[in-house]
Amino acid sequence: MALANPERGFRTEMYFSEIPGEVAGTCSCHTKRSKLDGRAEMPVYQNAEIPGVPHLIRGNRLDGIEFSHGQWMDELDYFAYDGVRIMQSYCFLMNYAHVPLPPEKLADIERFFQKVRKAGVKLLLRFAYELSPSVDGPDKDTILLHLQQLTPLIRNYIDIIFVLQCGFVGKFGEWHNSFNHLQDDVAFEKVLLDAVLAVLPLGRCTMLRYPFLKQRVFDITPLPEEKAFTAAPEARIGHFNDGFLAGPSLGFGNHNKRLTIQEDSEYIAAESRFLPQDGELFWRDVAGPVLPTDALQYLRKWHYDTLGFVHSNEPFEGKFGYSMDVWKVVPVDPLFLKNIQYPPFSQDYFHDERGRFVWRSYYEFIRDHLGYRLELASAEILLQDGMLTANLELYNRGFSAPVNPRPILLTLENGKTKFEFPFDSEIRKLYGGEKHLLQLSAPLPDNWHSGVWQAGLALPDAAEVLRHDARYAIRLANAIEFRNGINLLGEWKL
Repeated sequence: MALANPERGFRTEMYFSEIPGEVAGTCSCHTKRSKLDGRAEMPVYQNAEIPGVPHLIRGNRLDGIEFSHGQWMDELDYFAYDGVRIMQSYCFLMNYAHVPLPPEKLADIERFFQKVRKAGVKLLLRFAYELSPSVDGPDKDTILLHLQQLTPLIRNYIDIIFVLQCGFVGKFGEWHNSFNHLQDDVAFEKVLLDAVLAVLPLGRCTMLRYPFLKQRVFDITPLPEEKAFTAAPEARIGHFNDGFLAGPSLGFGNHNKRLTIQEDSEYIAAESRFLPQDGELFWRDVAGPVLPTDALQYLRKWHYDTLGFVHSNEPFEGKFGYSMDVWKVVPVDPLFLKNIQYPPFSQDYFHDERGRFVWRSYYEFIRDHLGYRLELASAEILLQDGMLTANLELYNRGFSAPVNPRPILLTLENGKTKFEFPFDSEIRKLYGGEKHLLQLSAPLPDNWHSGVWQAGLALPDAAEVLRHDARYAIRLANAIEFRNGINLLGEWKL
């Protein structure tokens, strides 16, 4: 069973709303075997705008009934084995393309955010207007007005927003085929990016669909390490690829390109070390299958944090034989990992609790190494001259570092006495495939007493409202006890 850690891993997706008549409220799993609700075994093609013109609407509902019934929560339960803690959540605003958002719509969005917080998951959030094909679309002023109206909600619920993507423009908010050709307006892109970043706290990022969108604003040079994690706009704009390894372009697109495909690949590899990276396959492998060996190598190269597992996956497509179905049945050979010079992986990963070798599928390996996978390598805690010192070695076996800031705390507990000591370390610099040393030196508290202390490593959410919610704390991959959001390291006589 996968570690259910926050802000990483496979993600599902949904449209959210309770307002009748909107294309929203549906979850993505439209062939789920465990729910007999009258839905078709295969996806239904329909269109809310032009009768008779086919368009796939996931869940084939238009009335928000699935949102009201909490089917998205059923889906999270259904895929709990895969540790799913992220939902790609679309909010379509086409009904308001020429008017302000009414109070009931804003209240509807807030109700959804409240349910998400209660469910213990986070959102990869995208606002969009246009589906395909579209006979209308918002203008620039309407988009900026809506973002202004949404700002209080986004700020009040930023704790359950993993990343707010810079969508808004074009089909599915992917910056292509905009009815008003907004994807071609570079001046508007700059204004919108500034507006989105202004909504977010410093240290939080947005994402763009295509590399050229960022390149035409900030040049083709990747973000250098010395500028990473600063307040510079280019240090706060990551990437999402909604066509992962799709066709010759690898999903980077062939329009308005400034670099070759290979140069784009290297650009993303450099940027994603410091910035969030998400993606998904095409539906039904329409650009060809994605081989498991290729998927693993590129997900690692591009430091993927999250990956949609809705597309080209039998539970969602309705039949077997797509890319992810193949990933599930092809085993990973540890010798292959060594041959491709994969960073040292945990030997325990390929053994069961009795020490016997077990095969892992590519699906499992990818699932378990998306984003971060932190393991404790060693721990040393000492008292000397009235000072507490600690040295912890962590190995990040994952593809990337944690995306959002959060504290790193040493906890010491003796009976009812408990202390927390912060490490002066940046969690976003715990890069994937590397060993990291955490160090602290702190004076002893006035009420310190000698004894046997239970030591722990706590990696709670940075938001005060979630700080004591263990569902949002990071769990180490070691086989050690995880209690109340704390990874227990053992007892020390101090």
